Amino acid sequence: MGAARFLEALLARALPLAILAALALPAVAHGHASLVRTEPRDGAVLAAAPSTARFFFSDDVRLVSGVKAIRNGGGSVLAGKPRVVGGRTLVVPLRGGLRDGDYTVLWRVISDDGHKLAGVVSFGVGAGRPPPTPALSVDTGPAALDVISRWLFFAGLLTAAGAALFRLAVGPVPARLLLGAFLLVFVGVSGAIHDVSVSTRFGAVMAAAAVVAGAGALLAAIAPLYPRLELLPSLAGVLLLPVPTLAGHSLDRGRPWFAVVADVLHVAAASLWLGGLVALALALRSSDDRRGTLQRFSSVALFSVLVLAATGVTRAITELDSVSQLWSTGYGRVLIVKSALLTVLVGIGWVNRYRLMPRWSLDGLRRNVAAELLLFAVLVGAVALLTDLRPGRDRDAVAAAPRATGPPPLPARRMVVQARQDRELGVALAYRPPGAEVTVLGPDGRGIDGLSVDIAGVAARSCGSGCYGAFVAPARIITVSVDGRPFRFSVPAGRRSADALIARATRAFRGLRSVDYVERLASSPRNRVVAEFTLERPDRLAYRIRGGASGIIIGPRRWDRQRGGVWESSPQQPTGQPEPIWAGGVTNAYVLETTPSAYVVSFLKPIGPAWFTVVLDRRTLLPRRLSMVATAHFMTHRYTAFNAPMKIRPPAS
Repeated sequence: MGAARFLEALLARALPLAILAALALPAVAHGHASLVRTEPRDGAVLAAAPSTARFFFSDDVRLVSGVKAIRNGGGSVLAGKPRVVGGRTLVVPLRGGLRDGDYTVLWRVISDDGHKLAGVVSFGVGAGRPPPTPALSVDTGPAALDVISRWLFFAGLLTAAGAALFRLAVGPVPARLLLGAFLLVFVGVSGAIHDVSVSTRFGAVMAAAAVVAGAGALLAAIAPLYPRLELLPSLAGVLLLPVPTLAGHSLDRGRPWFAVVADVLHVAAASLWLGGLVALALALRSSDDRRGTLQRFSSVALFSVLVLAATGVTRAITELDSVSQLWSTGYGRVLIVKSALLTVLVGIGWVNRYRLMPRWSLDGLRRNVAAELLLFAVLVGAVALLTDLRPGRDRDAVAAAPRATGPPPLPARRMVVQARQDRELGVALAYRPPGAEVTVLGPDGRGIDGLSVDIAGVAARSCGSGCYGAFVAPARIITVSVDGRPFRFSVPAGRRSADALIARATRAFRGLRSVDYVERLASSPRNRVVAEFTLERPDRLAYRIRGGASGIIIGPRRWDRQRGGVWESSPQQPTGQPEPIWAGGVTNAYVLETTPSAYVVSFLKPIGPAWFTVVLDRRTLLPRRLSMVATAHFMTHRYTAFNAPMKIRPPAS
């Protein structure tokens, strides 16, 4: 059996089984950005008007135009330009003091691989109102302009790259073919990224493709005048081959490395087939060596079909999770259409090779090549639609995306606890060898599930709402990774209770005449305030927010003023001072470190919950520094004075 016959037998017998096996195999669900949660949630009825609407995504996104916020039946309530905070949170500012009523926010973003996401959220203001109905709608399907632009792009790219490969493997290619293909690429890219930032991976790669296509078109235009440049347009065509891979799904987080290789080979094989057919159609009109050109292209086309089949199976493994997604998702249904068109094309190719070529039926070959090109045009349309749809594995990834559920469970009493800020989330570690638990707390007080959490290199499993547990080897440094973001925790070699130290520190604090400290309070990396506090016995408190408001409390009366404003008086429930912020009952109190001058202790205040780490002076047991992590509260205190002269007075009228 010859090499060609062997390849044909392999294709005919092995490919169907491979396709069935690939579609039956499950795949790990990874994907591009998906909406995780919103604040306020869709359909919520709020007692107080929010100042912003926030949309949290599972991966980095960029803002696109078209974001709206309206009062249902009224006008816009946008208070400024929407922005993306921390890469994954869309913040839509709303006008202050929204009146009771229903409101709708329409959001739009684009993920790093160029996919546009959009949706609407409605909420009501005013207790007791019925759930609101959205007054805006959004079409989440592919836009006609995007599909047409991608069709032009893929038609041009497959033709340019295929003609270049044809030039290298089969025979000469007219420069005008490459010129037309490069122009299609350029026009297609221009339409595809008209509202896409080049700061996204998709935008940057497509912009680079436009530059290559422009240079290739210029070279193809002047190559007939300068024969020495004849090879350069073909090289530009080859440079376009990795563009769909670099701009598309294959580089999404969590994708296997072989998906990138398979995708490039898939594009190369399709290019060789389509671009080769166009070049062959022109060669059949003018070439002197028509028989030789046909024979060489027939062998190359057979090889490209085999590569298409093998890489198609590989891509099915990474894009679909099950056979049912072929008919249960739009991506799968379009994939069926694409596969059917490919089957017809393979059938026409078989007729060409084994029926028409032996008889040298040139008219029949021309008709079949024209039919193949027509089918390829439809096939490229299916490809353009596929690249704008969410793959099946991403449909599952939406369900598996991190989501806020219920309040997190509290750690066992004998575990050492510490916490850190992770953007708008709190990340807490509870450790007692060999067990370790990580709690991820959302800004609404609920645990965040569906994250990828490692503890000391060990993949953690769910132990409740927002709780992730693992058994790890004893160590002084425990590194926790939350979706790839590392946090280092120093843990003591042994567990020494700090209950007595905390009780003595509380008594010492309450026994002071006055306390001065600087507080830094944040709800996210961008939202933070710094304030100076003074506490005085028996019931006096004063604060001044830097660049903001001030307040004074004396017994049953308080005075507040905005920056540059006048003092406003109001009644106040008397509160004894000075009172430590950790007062009220703590658990899990342990000494983290002892130095010649200080104790470093950590503990948990279950009401909240709130995690504390405090540096206590070893002689006086008064706090030097304090950090606290709680729901949307990331706070530090730096204590500056104790028992200073009394200075809190009512403001001058």
